[in-house]
Amino acid sequence: MDFTTAFRSAADNADDPRTRQLALNLAAVHERIDKAVAASGRTDRPELIVVSKYFPPEDVQRLFELGVRDIGENKDQEAAAKAASVAELLQDRDRRSSPEDPHDTALRWHFIGQLQTNKAKSVVRYAHSVHSADRPKLVKALDNAAERASGEGVRSQPLEVLIQVDLRSPLPEDHRGGASPTDMLSLAEIIASCEHLHLGGLMAVAPLEEAPEPAFARLGELAQLLVTEHPVATQISAGMSQDLEAAVSCGATRLRIGRDVLGERPHH
Repeated sequence: MDFTTAFRSAADNADDPRTRQLALNLAAVHERIDKAVAASGRTDRPELIVVSKYFPPEDVQRLFELGVRDIGENKDQEAAAKAASVAELLQDRDRRSSPEDPHDTALRWHFIGQLQTNKAKSVVRYAHSVHSADRPKLVKALDNAAERASGEGVRSQPLEVLIQVDLRSPLPEDHRGGASPTDMLSLAEIIASCEHLHLGGLMAVAPLEEAPEPAFARLGELAQLLVTEHPVATQISAGMSQDLEAAVSCGATRLRIGRDVLGERPHH
């Protein structure tokens, strides 16, 4: 599918100025992705997750109507409320739609921020995937919460979980960037043993103090090691607005883009 052409066409046909701007931004981001894929010689194409942090539910609805199906959020309090609001907006729209105009309502929410264990029971009620598992205690909390949500009929599928790894070198002791690479395989074993979780792969953020290429290259090596032990764990969540090209060149399968699609975030 030619995403760039499709979004430019959507922009030309949009009546709402905000929808038009989002469509043009999506076209520009997809053009960057296409160029990065071509430059890397890859035959596969990464998925785009649009990060809607601080932007209203109405923007997520606009993105959905443009064809976006993967939305990322960093904070549970905002994400839980937004997921509920977007669901209501889409239900209202579907009620107004004619039977000949069915809509795919399979919006996938990706939780990508640091997560406290006491938020696990909230996150599993709306998230398709959690990208930021970094310690055994959190993994167990997610599995227990997913089990309860499944028993209540809230979830029908296991929760996808990615391990966030800290790519800083040397590794500080502040534990703010994810799990140590040396702990990756043991954490993967714990996730794989959980009945209500599915081990998806790895997530990382490029360290601020170094160029993204060598950091993402380390992530690629870790991903190869992980998939050797767990063949299903093929996802690599890496790359943001400022470094998506480096992420694509190192094998990222999911890109988390906020600013270049939605614009500068409102001040909070």
